[in-house]
Amino acid sequence: MAILEFCQWLQETSLSVSIRESILMFPLLEGGHLLGISISAGTIAISDLRMMGLIFKKESASDVFHQLIPWISAGFLMMIITGTLLLISEPIKCYNSVWFRLKVLFLFLAGLNVLIFHSSKIYRSMHEWEWAADPPRAAKLAGWISLISWGIVIIAGRTTAYNF
Repeated sequence: MAILEFCQWLQETSLSVSIRESILMFPLLEGGHLLGISISAGTIAISDLRMMGLIFKKESASDVFHQLIPWISAGFLMMIITGTLLLISEPIKCYNSVWFRLKVLFLFLAGLNVLIFHSSKIYRSMHEWEWAADPPRAAKLAGWISLISWGIVIIAGRTTAYNF
C-alpha cells in the first residue's frame, strides 16, 4: 500500500473523523501539542545553550541536563502523542504539505543528533569539560544542530497548520 493510499484510508477511519469533526477535540489536541512543544523545545534549548557554554556557566552541564531530562521527556511525550493524533485527524493534508515533510525531516535530524551525541566520546567524557569556559567544538556543534533543527521543526509545524 502506498503512503497516499494509507493516508486516504486513515482519513476515513472513525478516529480521524471524530477528531476532525469534534468541536473540542481538535483545539484541545492542538493546544496540548503546542504546550508539549513549548516544554520540550524550551528545555532542550536551555540544555543546548548550556552545552555550548553560553548560559548557567556556574552549573555543571551534567547537573543542568539531569534537572531538565524529566521536563524534556514529558514535553516530548506530550508532543508525540498529540502530534500523532493531529496527524491522524488530517493525514492527507499532512501528506500534501511540503512543510509537514520538512518538519518530519528536521525532527528526524534532531533525534539523530541526540543519538550521535549521546553515543559519542564527547558525551562520555563530559565530566572532563563540563566546567570548561570553552566547551569542545563537537559539543557546540551538536548544540547548534539541535537549536536549528528544533527551530525549523517549530516553524514548519506552524506553517503546516496554517498554510494549505
